[in-house]
Amino acid sequence: MTNIDKPKMKAVIDIGTNSCRLFIAHIEDGKIINKILKIMEITRLGQDVDKTRILREDAMVRTIETLKFFRKKIDEYGVEDIKVTATSATRDSKNREEFISRVKVETNFEIHCITGEEEGKLSFSGAVSEFSEKIMVFDIGGGSTEFILGDKNNIEYIESFNVGAVRVGEKFFKEKNNLLDGKLWVRETLKKLSKYKDKSFELVGVAGTVTTHVSVLLEMEEYDTDRVHMYRLTKEDILKNLDKFLSRSLEERKKIIGLHPKRAEVIIPGTYILLWIMEILKRDEIIVSESDILEGMMMDVQ
Repeated sequence: MTNIDKPKMKAVIDIGTNSCRLFIAHIEDGKIINKILKIMEITRLGQDVDKTRILREDAMVRTIETLKFFRKKIDEYGVEDIKVTATSATRDSKNREEFISRVKVETNFEIHCITGEEEGKLSFSGAVSEFSEKIMVFDIGGGSTEFILGDKNNIEYIESFNVGAVRVGEKFFKEKNNLLDGKLWVRETLKKLSKYKDKSFELVGVAGTVTTHVSVLLEMEEYDTDRVHMYRLTKEDILKNLDKFLSRSLEERKKIIGLHPKRAEVIIPGTYILLWIMEILKRDEIIVSESDILEGMMMDVQ
């Protein structure tokens, strides 16, 4: 095989509100043909952004250190095609240009700060390849949640809401447990979704909140992508996990098998958001997909 015939290697990075993720793969004709490496680090870039609209210095430093580590991995594999996106925390912050500039200087990454709609489209394109029927994909992030309804040929509805596990946690759970206020706020913010409650589609969840529920439910000592992907997670499963989370202190939650210690603080608000979404849409079950914005970025070859 000549160099011309070799599949193209690509690296994509998703800088989220709570986590920062790297994915390296071979692509050919816009399709992923070989997954090489996936890494996730909890950086909490969006800490306090909902309140201050400012990226904290310590949060920027944590994230940049992670990006330096990602740069080393990318260079080890000799990847030249690199795409880096930043989402809710960065786009909501007043000092995002400072952060983007510092990342460029310290890592030589060019950050594309994308809109909620762009984020949703990428997540949908990553997930929809697994389905022949109509689906609604939702992505509970740290600062926002995206909803996309459609199939392989068409997107009927797409919207990003400023509802996320970090944002809701800081608003309603940080100082005291305002569960009722949180529920009312989330349901009011997401009220547009109620018109889809009687529509026919599979509800598909992507990203950390839903994947964590599977790993906790199955008590995974080591995270297993293959077991998580396409798992059918029921409301009963989620409530079982929620009882486990609520019965433990923060330090005790960090020791739960299947729960990343750095997700222990945001998993309870994330779980409530998940349950409230299912209530609004009248669903008792979701399909969990491991294909999300990273796969969407990887296949976006334009």
